[in-house]
Amino acid sequence: MKFITEFFRNDHPYIPFKEFGFIHLLCIFSVILTLIVIYLKRNKISTLNETTKRKILIFLVIIMLINMIIYNIAPHIFNYFDYKIHLPFQLCFIAGYLFMIAILLKKENLLKITFLLSFIGPIPAILWPTLTSTFDNFNFWKYFISHHLFICASFFSYYALNYKITKKHIFITFIFVNILILIMMPFNYKYNMNYIYSKEIPQNIITMFPFIKNIPAFIVIELTGIIIAIFLWLLIKNRNKELQK
Repeated sequence: MKFITEFFRNDHPYIPFKEFGFIHLLCIFSVILTLIVIYLKRNKISTLNETTKRKILIFLVIIMLINMIIYNIAPHIFNYFDYKIHLPFQLCFIAGYLFMIAILLKKENLLKITFLLSFIGPIPAILWPTLTSTFDNFNFWKYFISHHLFICASFFSYYALNYKITKKHIFITFIFVNILILIMMPFNYKYNMNYIYSKEIPQNIITMFPFIKNIPAFIVIELTGIIIAIFLWLLIKNRNKELQK
């Protein structure tokens, strides 16, 4: 029981997380490699039978769902809940919930939005995570599943289900993210929270890019999302041409 408590509470970190250290780079590499394999095998994935596609996607969703259930319950069980940290209001969590709903209920239009969110949220989090420990702490695994696994699952669904994304869906996603930011900003300032990082950019990112220190956080978020969306649009345009053929 003591080991389990420590696994969740992490009062005495044993295997520390080092930004761009071996474990961090291994996690980044695992995502890049998986995305490359999915892209190279996209035609085979696209032509899998529907039952196989459904089984793979449901399996991925079950892992994500279990992860979030534990994430929401464990802080109360092991008495380390902090409303400033443990509410599921980060963009990646919200996008993950929407992705799970979209897969389970077969909502294709919702998937077109979550595909974009699965990159806009997780990419910065994967590159600059706010972690203290690695394999000895649940938070590391929660982070890996809700970011690394999520982006790969969404990418797989994009080619498996053959849905077409247009500029309209990018615009809807942009509006949706801005609404979330506008909703969270007053709560962040009132209760000294930082969900969706609309109040301030994490210190580890500012240390690496000090020139953004004096730029309002929501503007940094907007610009980051736009840059990622531009690269995604190049991928989407190519896929739309393939679907037309």
